[in-house]
Amino acid sequence: MLEESACAMLAAVNEACRGGGFKIIEEDDLARVVPQEEVQKTLAYLEQKRLIELRYAEEGTYCVRTMPEGRSYLERVKRETAERDRSRRAIFWGAFFGAAAGGFAAALIAIAAALLI
Repeated sequence: MLEESACAMLAAVNEACRGGGFKIIEEDDLARVVPQEEVQKTLAYLEQKRLIELRYAEEGTYCVRTMPEGRSYLERVKRETAERDRSRRAIFWGAFFGAAAGGFAAALIAIAAALLI
């Protein structure tokens, strides 16, 4: 899984390249999602992972396009996050109702024991 800054950069590139093909992106636009010093390094990392293709980079101007794996990566991450959240909610509610049922059963046992004594 990509680190948070690389994921944010990929999302920004995906947004810019929504129509497909290569797009010219200014460094200032990308510096909104990652620190300016990290832009070039993060783009190189994404290119190394074959999520984007970088045609050229000169003087703060980048010509990039998103590769098919880069477009599907964010969708997959969103889907996995949603599944993980659903799983956590199911575990929470299962534990909550299990504890409530246990407390109710303990109360019934205590009442029954008090009535018998």
